[in-house]
Amino acid sequence: MSVQVTRRYVTIRKCKILAGPCHVSVWGWQMTGVAEADAGTGSGDASPASPKTRRQTETLRSAARGNGRAKNSRTRTPGLPGSEPGLPPTAQRLLDAARRLLARSGYNSLSVEAIGREAGENKALIRYYFGSKNGLLVALVDGLVADTVWQARQRLAGLSSYEDRARLVVDTLEAILSDTQSYRLLYDLLPRLLENPSMARQLAELYRAYRDLNTRALWGDRTDDAPVVVRDLAAMTVALTDGLAVQLLAEPGSVDVASTLAVWRSFVESELAALALASGASRREAVPPREPGL
Repeated sequence: MSVQVTRRYVTIRKCKILAGPCHVSVWGWQMTGVAEADAGTGSGDASPASPKTRRQTETLRSAARGNGRAKNSRTRTPGLPGSEPGLPPTAQRLLDAARRLLARSGYNSLSVEAIGREAGENKALIRYYFGSKNGLLVALVDGLVADTVWQARQRLAGLSSYEDRARLVVDTLEAILSDTQSYRLLYDLLPRLLENPSMARQLAELYRAYRDLNTRALWGDRTDDAPVVVRDLAAMTVALTDGLAVQLLAEPGSVDVASTLAVWRSFVESELAALALASGASRREAVPPREPGL
């Protein structure tokens, strides 16, 4: 299978079901390529498709055509988390169904059959849109905060001062913390994801993307040039969000969130101000002194 990755952090080796052009979306992070039907050899090489594989292929394609929206996954323009307001409608219905099942009956209820039935969709579409059930579960983690992250990204372009940048990061943190139901579902999912090495790697990539997004908010688009202290602030913001959520779930009202976030915002502003001051001093030192009389 030849693969072109169109979103950072995601790789895929083969597609066991589809033969021919293949478009696979993993938690909304897409890649396109040409896959060969895998007859169970365990390799990505082309091999004759078995009757069972051909039936699976036709079932999957028919389900996608029946929805009339599968083609939407081919036209999305991927980016970092929150770069778009939503997935293709069918993929979103599958995610919403998984979330309802998780809230109603817990993690053990999340079989592909139950998710497909809850969504009113063919279960084969889970593989089509997310690569696997594991991909859908990682997508569900991201989906719990997707709207808040999307709104934060819309404000990035208008940031001009370090005060604005600190305010955006803290406002986003506060908005995420206010959704206690989503955090309760997140902590139902996390232990299971961490037990599975493949899902743990995907989760690590997702959290890396969250840190990068915080770095972008604090420093601008040139994240590769961000000082270490900015990356540390980005990572600490993620840790603060998750840590406060645990405390509030265990004992609601035990932490004065507004006061805690005010302290964090003040600290972030002071660190960014110190960086701006040091940067200005460095630029002044880099300008050669003028000779007398010039």
